[in-house]
Amino acid sequence: MTSGGNAVARWEGFVQCPGCGLDLATGEGRRACSWGDCPYLPEELDVYCPDCRFNFLTMEGNPPCADPMTCKHGEEPRAHIQNLRDWLQTQPRYAGPASEGRGPSPAGTPPTSP
Repeated sequence: MTSGGNAVARWEGFVQCPGCGLDLATGEGRRACSWGDCPYLPEELDVYCPDCRFNFLTMEGNPPCADPMTCKHGEEPRAHIQNLRDWLQTQPRYAGPASEGRGPSPAGTPPTSP
């Protein structure tokens, strides 16, 4: 809690483990542990479909559904896209021009090339 009683979302204070090279936006990179996905990642930052692991931020994957942006399994992950974008902008490792344009716009249009 911050002064004044305003709640701070748990994901806003999330810090990756020291030495972790996992890119939370793309799922690529060298991990500092033996886990495939980050076991400490707050749910509010998870942008992957729980069924097929389609990445709603980068729009990458091989979903079995015809339209991943309307699939019922993706409702929660799609709602987390802006949280992850906001979190990425607070991280020196991700902030800057290279992270701009990652993922679909809130309206669901395809990502732009960096």
